[in-house]
Amino acid sequence: MDVKDIIHGFKVLRKSVIPETDSTAWFFEHEKSGAQLFFLQNDDDNKVFSISFRTPPVDDTGVAHIVEHSTLCGSRKYPLKEPFVELVKGSLNTFLNAMTYPDKTMYPVASRNDKDFQNLMDVYLDAVFYPNMRENPQVLMQEGWHYEIENPEEPLQYSGVVYNEMKGALSAPDDLLQSRIMAALYPDTTYGFESGGDPEAIPQLTQEMFTGFHSKYYHPSNSYIYLYGDMDIEEKLAYLDAEYLGKFDRIPVPSRIDRQTAFAQVKHEQLFYPISAEEETAEKSFLSLSWVVGESLNTTDMMGLEILEHALLRTPAAPLRKALVDAKLGKDVDSDFEEDMLQPFFSIMVSNSEAERAERFYAIVMDTLKKLADEGLDRTLMEASMNLLEFRLRESDFGSAPKGLIYGIRAMKTWLYGGSPEESLYYEKVLAQLKKGLDHGYFEELIRKYFLKNSHAVLLTLSPSTTMAAEREAKQEKELAAKKAAMSAAEIQQIIETTKALKERQQSPETEEALATIPVLKLSDIRKEAYDLPLEELDLGGTKVLFSDVETHGIVYLTLIFDASTITKEQLPYAFLLSELIGSVDTQDHTYAELANLKNLHTGGITYDIVTYTKNGEPDSCQPTFRIKAKVLKEKMPELLSLLQEILTKSQYTDKKRIRELLDQEQAAMELNLQRSAHQVVASRLASYLSKAGRFAEEGGLPFYQFVKGILANFDEELEKMQMVFADMLPKLFNTNGLIVALTERSADYPATAKEVAAFQDDLCHTAYPAQDYSWELTPLNEGLTSSSRVQYVGKGANFLKLGYAFTGTMHVLETLLRYDYFWTKIRVQGGAYGAFTSFNRNGMMYFSSYRDPNLSETLEVFDGTADYIRNFEASEREMDKFIIGTMSGIDTPLTPQMKGSAAVTCWMRGITKEDRQKNRDQILATRQQDVRDLADLVDACMKQNVLCVFGGQEKIDANKQVFGSVHSAL
Repeated sequence: MDVKDIIHGFKVLRKSVIPETDSTAWFFEHEKSGAQLFFLQNDDDNKVFSISFRTPPVDDTGVAHIVEHSTLCGSRKYPLKEPFVELVKGSLNTFLNAMTYPDKTMYPVASRNDKDFQNLMDVYLDAVFYPNMRENPQVLMQEGWHYEIENPEEPLQYSGVVYNEMKGALSAPDDLLQSRIMAALYPDTTYGFESGGDPEAIPQLTQEMFTGFHSKYYHPSNSYIYLYGDMDIEEKLAYLDAEYLGKFDRIPVPSRIDRQTAFAQVKHEQLFYPISAEEETAEKSFLSLSWVVGESLNTTDMMGLEILEHALLRTPAAPLRKALVDAKLGKDVDSDFEEDMLQPFFSIMVSNSEAERAERFYAIVMDTLKKLADEGLDRTLMEASMNLLEFRLRESDFGSAPKGLIYGIRAMKTWLYGGSPEESLYYEKVLAQLKKGLDHGYFEELIRKYFLKNSHAVLLTLSPSTTMAAEREAKQEKELAAKKAAMSAAEIQQIIETTKALKERQQSPETEEALATIPVLKLSDIRKEAYDLPLEELDLGGTKVLFSDVETHGIVYLTLIFDASTITKEQLPYAFLLSELIGSVDTQDHTYAELANLKNLHTGGITYDIVTYTKNGEPDSCQPTFRIKAKVLKEKMPELLSLLQEILTKSQYTDKKRIRELLDQEQAAMELNLQRSAHQVVASRLASYLSKAGRFAEEGGLPFYQFVKGILANFDEELEKMQMVFADMLPKLFNTNGLIVALTERSADYPATAKEVAAFQDDLCHTAYPAQDYSWELTPLNEGLTSSSRVQYVGKGANFLKLGYAFTGTMHVLETLLRYDYFWTKIRVQGGAYGAFTSFNRNGMMYFSSYRDPNLSETLEVFDGTADYIRNFEASEREMDKFIIGTMSGIDTPLTPQMKGSAAVTCWMRGITKEDRQKNRDQILATRQQDVRDLADLVDACMKQNVLCVFGGQEKIDANKQVFGSVHSAL
């Protein structure tokens, strides 16, 4: 295969080597259909396929997002209601999803199994080119929106999966802020519209608009096909040509992204967001200053801006951040550089502020940037930020996301706009240019070009309103009442019939013939043995070392696990406070800013947290630890340990100004993250009702917010108390007694690392302190946590070990069954929620929860009906195999070197042996229908404990007060 060759209808246009991805890159064009294809050829067995389309919206109806959901609701070859769900149930995928961006829609899949990979490709290709949504209006009703009414006396309502998803998404003020910033910056182009959909506009979407959008954009001539990994590319090209692309002729697709004309002067806008009626409005405004900054095709400037964002705003040494914090405009400073679009934008935000401070905010930003451009940026600061980005680029660790997927998303940054996909993947040359630029004022010129001399900007404030939510709901009720009043009795009856027909379709099982169309692997395709998690117990001068011998390409992953059981119950909130302050205050040797630069210069990052481990099969166990995780190039290990030694033994918690800033930021971050992580809040509250470990961990949850507020309310006195507590607590925590060191690296590198770690320990405290007894009276509070959210997060749980039941691998299969069958149908499809989750843990904790859910009591009824579903569960052998295979895809998620070491340590800490993991695997693979049914009594007993927690809107929670033990504001 060579350039200019034509292979199965594809012409080879380019071949290049991309050392940064260890790949040979091939660029093809399908001559008949006009489809472009980019292939990264390498030996990675975690193969990735993606087909993307340029899909610029022209309104706020969310049509691009709703089409993304709907294409996966049945197609020509796969005439099921939910082939996506059937795939999840029965595939070994390592990634399976679809994503809507402001100007494109992506459909990526990944798998390590060749047969599975081919199956996934085929289902996705048939879905995007031949979806049933074009003929069946019920798909738009379910995934987008529909009128909901069951009898003539009821009020008319809206429902739909995306409708409710976006009600939840735009309940978070920071998400709403970004949406409003884009609308203000791009008033004349596609970027000014909410591609996800604005709930107020979604009901304007008609079936004709919906199918018209698909017809216009979902054609091979407007497609971007991406393949990555170890595969027979000629076989894939032959398949693509014969099965799909060869059926289409090249056509012009009017999907061009227009550029927004630059503003002649900075725009000013003042907008509002809803908060609950009981919340204080003071110090709750957001200030933002945003610029359109060049084009994504300029890859050098884009990387330069990424480095500049970190240096100016995202490190404790950041001078612009410091200027804004010192000005006391608000409690926290944040930034957003959004470069996945033709004309990227750069935003600076201050939270917990007041709208009248906007002009001062603007002046401080511009004055500080001018000073930095005129006087020059600190060289060490810039090198530190550049080093951190370089470390992450070389590490290529994206957690559970396949790196081939991330490379594919990166490629779209240039490819979608007429550039080559390769441009976004080369970084060595760009980094070299940027390093040279340090000597020639490049970054100062970036500031002038994109900020100081750039009038294409918006100064926008977003202020709280305690009446907005009620007014919005009242307006919608009035509009719906008017729509209903204008309808004839026959028209209302027609909607009732349509609602009924939709529910009947949603409740009807798939036919065996339809299910048989989805390709399924065999159980024999599944590896029988549990994967090895390499871990060796070593001794280092009396300290236990958990060593994982893994190829890490010269990086050392270090975890220090300190015993936290020595701190008293009264000191627990202070321990969580310490995890937030440590590393961000001055030491005896360096200021906090100097410390940040040293960290970024020499390491890939250091994090601090408190983790509570439970022992396998012991529901009342509680092993609290203070954990420090760091990553570093092996030759920089001395610098890392020197830094850690200084931070642990020489930090000074005396700077009032600095500590107040950090506490203000912590309070603001908790308030901002609440809507985004509401499902985690619910899970954490449930755990705190049911177990000692859950109660311990919750000291860092919602109660911690009140603790921080309490310190800020009486700061001088509380600071003195904090210093006294820290003085007593620090030697107990950073102590060699009970210390466990975890290292992930190659065995050849261990001796040098061990020598450095041994010396590091000498400076820690060696005095032994007694373990404390944490005894709480565990009480199910059954809270209703109110907020301004337009949707709910409903949770219910129990501890099955305490009820006399045992953990079994079949529970993992039940998790898959519930999430993608019973809960999917009842809570997502019929209920209109974005999703629902379930979890069974070896420590006995189980919980069910819903996400962005318009309902509350109805979802609790679904949870309560779970045991009956399990008791009557029926599945053919083929369907049972699918559920097992889908379960194994989660068990066998490919692990990065860092994740391997981390998983091995977690298993060791929890007493989970390889034999336990093998038994779990054997039980999953052996699960049959009766094994699932046998879990019905366990689930029934758990639900009858009636332990629940709900985060949601004030009105919905108040309407269901009877189910709660207490109702109060989430904060």
